[in-house]
Amino acid sequence: MPTLASRRPAASPPDTPDRKPLYLVGTTRARIDAGADHLLLRRDAAAVQRFPLTRICRIICNQCFIWSGEALARCLSMGVPIIWVDGHGHALGCTQPRDTAAQPFSTLVETYLELPDWPARFTNWSARRRLETLTTCAQRAALTGHGLAPASFETLKREFVYNGIHPCAFDAAGEAWCHALAVDRLQREGLHSCYWGFDASRLDLAGALSALLWAELNLDCGTLPASAEHGIVVARLFEAWARQRESRLLLHLGDLKRHLAREVESWH
Repeated sequence: MPTLASRRPAASPPDTPDRKPLYLVGTTRARIDAGADHLLLRRDAAAVQRFPLTRICRIICNQCFIWSGEALARCLSMGVPIIWVDGHGHALGCTQPRDTAAQPFSTLVETYLELPDWPARFTNWSARRRLETLTTCAQRAALTGHGLAPASFETLKREFVYNGIHPCAFDAAGEAWCHALAVDRLQREGLHSCYWGFDASRLDLAGALSALLWAELNLDCGTLPASAEHGIVVARLFEAWARQRESRLLLHLGDLKRHLAREVESWH
């Protein structure tokens, strides 16, 4: 069943209700239409459900929902990204509103992508962030009395930092939800989820950030998610974790911005 799972916005006026993600991950066919400022969920033999767009920060939607053009356009006009998922942990793509003005961070990304060797530079940055992620998770675990043995840490370091491979303990759907969280944050920072660089090379910025989140989620979560029922229980577990860890996205983006500025300056 679709549900608005609780979360905290990056910044809201004191009297503004929290925006929440809308999970459209049902198993039966349904249609999404639009009202003046809300979405309408229509099912056979069921009452119409209304979701005010001013209360939604992002939408995660699987293939069971048929969207009207008006509903899609309303989300774009209200700045609500939609992330399409396949139900097996993969984000198929997303819709984002067109930017009306260039943002400084976005301009820095585009300048960085003019470097002929930017993929190698970005690969090195990603490896450093994976090491930071592993170290942070190990330190948190040690504080709770569940620290990693030195041999286990070194094994994880070889597999994760150098090869991007990590244990998968959380429900597979969480991988796409991490992607949705990354797209949501990028949009709020005035950034695209994907950029094109020198010689048509592609920077999947949302994918790079969501991979860091997905790894951290699995390194953090232990065995609890594996024992939970699928559906809304798992989504609530994810949102509880995301509320605690969303600041990690800002740390990754802050470090990325510093990396981009240094590399561009050295190039010039």
